[in-house]
Amino acid sequence: MPREVTQFLRGRLRVIQPARGYRFTIDSVVLAGFAWLLPGESVLDLGAGSGILLLLLGYFHHPGRLAGVEIQPELASMAKENLCANGWDDRAEIIEGDLRPEGSVPNGQFDLVISNPPYFEASRGMACQDEGRNMARHSSTCTLEDICAAASRALKLGGRFCFIVPAARLGEASRALAGNGLAPRILRMVHSAPRSAPYLALVQARHSPVQGCMELPPLFLRNEDGAYAPEVEALLEGNLGSAPRFLADSMLGKLCRYLRLLGADCDYARAAEDEWLLAEASRGGRILLTRDCQLIKRAERHGGQAFDPGCDEAALQLREVIRRFGAPDEKCRPRCIRCNAVPLDVAPSVARPFVPRYTGLTHESFHVCPCCGKLTWEGSHLERFKLMLTAGQRRAAAAH
Repeated sequence: MPREVTQFLRGRLRVIQPARGYRFTIDSVVLAGFAWLLPGESVLDLGAGSGILLLLLGYFHHPGRLAGVEIQPELASMAKENLCANGWDDRAEIIEGDLRPEGSVPNGQFDLVISNPPYFEASRGMACQDEGRNMARHSSTCTLEDICAAASRALKLGGRFCFIVPAARLGEASRALAGNGLAPRILRMVHSAPRSAPYLALVQARHSPVQGCMELPPLFLRNEDGAYAPEVEALLEGNLGSAPRFLADSMLGKLCRYLRLLGADCDYARAAEDEWLLAEASRGGRILLTRDCQLIKRAERHGGQAFDPGCDEAALQLREVIRRFGAPDEKCRPRCIRCNAVPLDVAPSVARPFVPRYTGLTHESFHVCPCCGKLTWEGSHLERFKLMLTAGQRRAAAAH
């Protein structure tokens, strides 16, 4: 199979893919942006192709394990090369084979299963002359039912299955999920432009019983003028933001939550080894927050940034971080305390079935985490946090 190398995300990723036939598209990029990954989590890609989804998730997040299943030997070989060339060989595995039989994928081992399945049924759409592209686009060897069955087997308890399908096949996908004990939890429709009909659907499903499916605001790929929309452009550029970004170790969980409430980008690794923390902070350009003096010295010897907030009280730690690195922009929205994701606005009509009746009647502004689906709104807890922060700053100023 003729191959070529694509320099993606402004050269941050080096992707080997077929010179002809099936090549990754923007669909993979928006799916990777939709499928949030928490630090240290394990992810499995069903139908990995050349490994682009695993590469993107590795770049945007801090995975503990990256695995993929691919039936085409040439693509499986490319995926292995890509993961190795981009620095993931220490935690990556590509399984060459058919995902359909029992035992073809490890059972119950993954926090996140992801898939960009064939878009067309075997009997629909125009067949491609290139056999590899034909297998990737048509359900001749793998159906939505097969994908959902494999995902159901592979997920851990409480795990998430994220995939993308044509909007016209959403009903079929829902039936395939239900037939394998999965239920849609989050849905986001994709439009090519603001005035166009949705043509794709991003879906997150789980095993656990849920009270309905939360629909996120639509994703528009392009603006009215034809340029990529800011959210999509940021994904295509690999833009992780210019403000200070942090990675907190297991000793600083409360400080991490406080930083997220202020809108700061702070990842948290509860059970990570020192080597993993050092590698991930360096790779992601993050400032390592820790009380471990030896870990700080090791980070600095390798050219990384690390900071000890200097005390054990979270409010005072927050003050020291702000004094050293500055406060987040006041325009920054509080991040999800659990996931570190930036919440999206949702219409009151969408939020009200999921919140207490009094809250639905007295609030007009709601936000939802695109990872866990948790709804938030301006409430007394945030006001109390801001008052506590102000009071702590005053006490510190008085003490000096």
